[in-house]
Amino acid sequence: MKQLLRSDLYKLNKARYFWICLVINIVLAVLSVFIIDFSYRVAGDAMATSLEAQDQAMQENGVNISTDGLARSYKDLSASSQMLALSFGSSLLLIGIVISLFAGGEFNHGTIKNIASRNYSRAKIYLSKLLISILAAIVFTLLYMAATTITATVLWGFGSTGSGFWTHVMQVTAIELLLAGAFASVFYMIAMLIRQSGAAIAVNLCFLEFFSMIFMLLEMLYKKISGDTIVLSKYLLDTNITEVATKELTSSLATRSIVTALVYLAVTICIGMVVFSKKDIK
Repeated sequence: MKQLLRSDLYKLNKARYFWICLVINIVLAVLSVFIIDFSYRVAGDAMATSLEAQDQAMQENGVNISTDGLARSYKDLSASSQMLALSFGSSLLLIGIVISLFAGGEFNHGTIKNIASRNYSRAKIYLSKLLISILAAIVFTLLYMAATTITATVLWGFGSTGSGFWTHVMQVTAIELLLAGAFASVFYMIAMLIRQSGAAIAVNLCFLEFFSMIFMLLEMLYKKISGDTIVLSKYLLDTNITEVATKELTSSLATRSIVTALVYLAVTICIGMVVFSKKDIK
């Protein structure tokens, strides 16, 4: 297993797409802060009214999304207040691309067949690449957070913090990294099932863009038909990422996010390993 991990880590480290996407990840993180800065400058005092209107509209339509945690005016912006709200951004998209190329490329180039011929078990092969994929997701997430925090500090200053600030940051970061790992497991499972990097990228991007949208549309439809509210999206990974980053981290929210991440990890690992073990490698 150690040899497999070293080999997979070496392959990812040598892959040009990994470093290109990593640089893009940092550039997009920096740009996202400048875009926010520009938006708040243009909106001025109308930003608070705009955010409140968005909240009201989403609640009326049964959408379980809130603008909590976002600054209400330009003067409220600081790196410390927005650090967690800016923690992901476009990094998930790039993580999906990297994992699709990493896992799918093994089938494209036929290297997975050579690995399997060395008498490694299918389970070890699957888990080795999964662990490296999760590691890549963690690296992308941490670098995105670091880039946004540094840029925000330059533009707005770091701001004042309370006594429990860093404890809270570490708790939220740990949960978000677990959720990022669960996302990586989903991306990896899809890539291993499809076995072709181009198609895996397409499916993973569709999953990232449309899976949550389907649940939100179902919530809105149920609200329109019955007049009641049903919350399906709270069991989605991206919803939990947003809530952990922008809302108060209560014990119930932390528990739900951790359990959601672990369930996604368990289900995707089981499905991926079973299919990979039973399907012939060509």
